[in-house]
Amino acid sequence: MSEDRPEDTAENHQRIRLRWKVMLTLSAILMALGLCTDWSPAQDTGLPDTSSFLIIIGALLGCAGLLTATRH
Repeated sequence: MSEDRPEDTAENHQRIRLRWKVMLTLSAILMALGLCTDWSPAQDTGLPDTSSFLIIIGALLGCAGLLTATRH
């Protein structure tokens, strides 16, 4: 088993902390775009509505960010 140096562990925690903050920020931006922007209707009826798609993707990204935050 390899022993991690304290510097490597601290750097790893810093990267994880940065990742979940970026995920939550992007999540908030996507959900705000989905809620506040008036999107034109989709020309193809098989495609989902843009606002609901952005809200769903934002929620999934937010969940991933929260799971990453609780992982360490």
